Amino acid sequence: MSIREKRFSVVLDPTNLWTVWDGEEETPAVFGDRVLCSLSESEACSACDVLNAIDERRRWRRPQPVSQEGLRMENVLDPEVIAKFKATGPGWQSRINEVLRAAKL
Repeated sequence: MSIREKRFSVVLDPTNLWTVWDGEEETPAVFGDRVLCSLSESEACSACDVLNAIDERRRWRRPQPVSQEGLRMENVLDPEVIAKFKATGPGWQSRINEVLRAAKL
C-alpha cells in the first residue's frame, strides 16, 4: 500500500520568505481571498498543516448512503401533525409517506 503525498507543502522563495504550495493545482495555495506567499516559516508551516488536514478530511469523508426505497430529506411539519401520527404507534413515518403519496398534488 502506497502512502499518498500531501497536497500542500512549504517552499522557500527567492526573497527568503515562505510560500504554501498546492501540488495539485501547481500554484501557490489560496485560503479564503489570500494567496499564501511571503510568509514566515512558522506561518507557512501552520497554514500548510491546516490545509492538509482539511484536504485529508475531504478525501476520507464518505457520502451518506441513499436508501433504495427513497430519498432521505428533512421537512418541517406542524407539531400537531407529528403528534397525531406518532400517536398511531410504530411506523408513523411510513404512514406520513403513504398520505403524501395518496395526495393529489
